[in-house]
Amino acid sequence: MNRQTTHHKCLLLASIPFLALSLSMSAIAATPAASPKPGQLCPGPNILLVAAEDLSASLDLAMRSRAALLHKDQATANSKLTSAGTALHLAASRGAAARTNLLIDAVIQSRVGEDYAQLLTWFPLLQTSLLTLPDDASVSAAGDLIGNAENILRGVKDGDPEKPLKQARHMLACDGLDIPLQQAIAEQGKLMKQLGQNEKNSSYDALLYSLRSALAYVLKNNEQ
Repeated sequence: MNRQTTHHKCLLLASIPFLALSLSMSAIAATPAASPKPGQLCPGPNILLVAAEDLSASLDLAMRSRAALLHKDQATANSKLTSAGTALHLAASRGAAARTNLLIDAVIQSRVGEDYAQLLTWFPLLQTSLLTLPDDASVSAAGDLIGNAENILRGVKDGDPEKPLKQARHMLACDGLDIPLQQAIAEQGKLMKQLGQNEKNSSYDALLYSLRSALAYVLKNNEQ
């Protein structure tokens, strides 16, 4: 084998790893990016710790409310349960994504009958709130959904604007915290309406269970 042939073989062998890497990179580039999953945008440890404080306070207040009700102290039971609800709403507002979701809730709640026109006044504030969120696939997807809702309201597209708004809310949510927290808020509101009608320990069970679930999540996931 002459020197020239040997040289060509060496060059061919040396080029194989680079060719394989190039093909691998091409395959990666050709693979479409996975769509972001809703309900997976969870706050960092610092925010979770603050939420834990709110949830702990709400749990304590709910227990005090139940004890007062069992001792026939209607005024204290009502006061403590109201304060528990305030702490729950504070927990639900922690973090930029949660605050944005509260704005989405406000937009949906501002609808009166079939008149959607007034909802448009909220969208500049909603878009500004999105800018406070990190550059993330879930945030981008939520922005697209909010844009779809605005286009529906402006008559550019057909459909129900609430649907993409609710989808955007879920895209920005953290299911592990948001689901039990929203359940706790709903149970607190329900209990406020029937307080004094059922003075059994079990009347607080659903609220306390949801509170424990939310608190367990934040305590488990707040490690630095």
